[in-house]
Amino acid sequence: MVDGILRYRTWLLAALGGLTLLMAAGIGRLEISFSFENFYSKDDPEYAYYEQYQALFTEEQNYMIYVAVRAPGATVFDSAFLAQADTLFAGLAALPGVDSAISPLAVPRLRRRGMGIQAQPYLRYDSPDALARARAQVTADSALLGAFITRDSAHLCGYLFIDPEIFDDQARDVLSRTVVRRLEASGLNHVISGIPYIRTAYVDTIADELLLFLSLAIMLIATVLFLTYRNLWGVLIPMAAVVVSLIWILGFMGGTGQTVNLISNMLIPIMFVVGTSDIIHLKTTYLHEVRKGNSRKEAMRITLREIGFALFLTSLTTAVGFGSLLVSRVPPIRDFGLYAAIGVMFTYLITVIILPNALLWRRDRGYLKGPSLENGQNWPRMMLRLYTLTRRYPRQVALAFAGALVACGLLIFRIPTDTYLIEDIGKEDPTRKAMEFFEAQSYGLRPFELGIHTRGDSVHIMDRAVLVEIDKIERWLAEQNRFSPFLSPAAVVREGNYLYHYNRERYRSIPEDQAQIDELLAFAQLNGGDLLRRVVSPDGQIGRISSRLPDIGTDAFEELYRELDAYIATQCDTTLFTYRPTGHAYLTEHNLMYVRRSLLGGLAIAFVVVGFIMGFLFRSWKMLLISMVPNVIPLIFTGGIMGLFGITLTASTALVFVIAFGIAVDDTIHFLTRYRLELAKGRSVDTAIRNTLLGTGKAMLLTSFILMGGFIMLLASDFGGTYNTGLFTALTIVFALLADLLLLPVLVRWAYAPEGE
Repeated sequence: MVDGILRYRTWLLAALGGLTLLMAAGIGRLEISFSFENFYSKDDPEYAYYEQYQALFTEEQNYMIYVAVRAPGATVFDSAFLAQADTLFAGLAALPGVDSAISPLAVPRLRRRGMGIQAQPYLRYDSPDALARARAQVTADSALLGAFITRDSAHLCGYLFIDPEIFDDQARDVLSRTVVRRLEASGLNHVISGIPYIRTAYVDTIADELLLFLSLAIMLIATVLFLTYRNLWGVLIPMAAVVVSLIWILGFMGGTGQTVNLISNMLIPIMFVVGTSDIIHLKTTYLHEVRKGNSRKEAMRITLREIGFALFLTSLTTAVGFGSLLVSRVPPIRDFGLYAAIGVMFTYLITVIILPNALLWRRDRGYLKGPSLENGQNWPRMMLRLYTLTRRYPRQVALAFAGALVACGLLIFRIPTDTYLIEDIGKEDPTRKAMEFFEAQSYGLRPFELGIHTRGDSVHIMDRAVLVEIDKIERWLAEQNRFSPFLSPAAVVREGNYLYHYNRERYRSIPEDQAQIDELLAFAQLNGGDLLRRVVSPDGQIGRISSRLPDIGTDAFEELYRELDAYIATQCDTTLFTYRPTGHAYLTEHNLMYVRRSLLGGLAIAFVVVGFIMGFLFRSWKMLLISMVPNVIPLIFTGGIMGLFGITLTASTALVFVIAFGIAVDDTIHFLTRYRLELAKGRSVDTAIRNTLLGTGKAMLLTSFILMGGFIMLLASDFGGTYNTGLFTALTIVFALLADLLLLPVLVRWAYAPEGE
């Protein structure tokens, strides 16, 4: 194979150029994903139930853009401000893509007139007396205060319901940006939030970070390569290989219909650093052979023979690490693993085609002796010091790692698992600030949905016995947290009874007998039955309890659901109904817990597959164990750091362990492959370890620094998940490097010294 690469290198380069042009055409078809439903596991029973539920009831909160405008004075009860706000909300309601709207100035106060209903706006501002009455009525009505007027009475809140057809479409983002421009043009201080708007903010951030990561990656790699080789060609040649690799992976993604999302956005820095790592290992070995006096072609032949197979193995194990994500049932994570694995192998193929051509084409040998990081005179001295340290103090090195391992192993149990719906957004991000505003001043944005199913065809949701049980559940929920007014069959009957009896407060309850309820239902049908269709299925067997509340975290919600289970089991008549939590938020939280478990399961698979590869390669159970220890330890160290600082185990931080393992094992393979070659030359175990550190230590350090730099770039992200992925993957790479340079020689010597010396 080595001779084939060298003999046909020109033809291989030409074929590579043609394929690169073909791949580049696919980049034009690459799009940013607008859908977050893709993160749901489609074969999850909870998702199947959610789809059935959605077919019956529209989860209105998913399609709401929340808008709050602040009055210039202390309160909103100013006729000039209300007139301006009325015009503003009317204009927003008329925007293309807005399906319907609830303006705070149009919220009706309903009163019965005969068998009909009369509606008048609560917030009338056409006279001082009307405004004073509105102020008194709004202040006394909890359904209005907090929903349409904030608790500080300084903001008006309105709601735009977008057309569901554009929810996962670019038109959603056009609408969100238009709303922002209208608000800015009004001159009023404002706050905007809601799931459609938050998704637009995500998409905008993904697009910005795509360019940011690309720019930072180019600058980082160019800087490192220049410091390493201090030569223009030493920068241009590796950069060309990395850029071609990037064209291949992005073009392949576009050509196969894959979109860029919050997770696949990390592919750019990962591919850059992985590609550069391969290049440095290959080029460093080549320059070492040339400096020994070999001809350029012979040096390349030796390099490909000695390092080429190791590069293939490291690419394979890195691809296995990413490929383990294929066990996830979450499509974006599965796709990320697939395309990252393919990208790693693309990078290997491109590196072994471009670099031999470029290095053999270059005839100038001056760069071999020039001042550069790669050509520094301190490398051998540094490696010899590491060798001496591991030879003189093996017990101390092992005990230091063992002590840190025990401490971090204990700290892992302190890793929190409490997550929030938008915890990926930085605490100072305006989108998060807006959500916190609505949580403090209103009821929050987190939807709550509970499906109620009657037991048996003879039981109807609108039966009084069932309505009483639903009413009990709502009253219990309201005591637990700050729920918004409920939308449910019981709520419709309560408010209908109140309205039917001329707005007398004592009638805001479930009527005493079924005949009165039936009369209310007939009254509702007479005045339009749209509200009933929103809370009861056509067959009358399924109802809903819908509300919203602040995002209190998954731990608090799990406790709420446990307590709800206990309350219903002991205080409700469960012979009448069953129930099931559902909705967008519930499904997202359920998915997060599943993703964490599946990623850790994928990591276990990666351990097994990589262990099998190492065992097959070295044909020794000792080497298998030795190769795995330095790669398990960094993961435990990283978990300990997360526990120490209270970093939550989310989907993104769980992803760290899978990515880091696949990358960290590379240095172990380079070390052990070189060690095996030294033994094959007849060296003693100790001499083989010494020569291995001298031969591969420099490349291991350089590539680890580049890998760290690549992941540190992710710290520029506004997404907390991406930030944490970058930070903790970089930390894991540091721990892996220390384990390979310090602990691995000790383990090899203990395992093989008695047999080899």
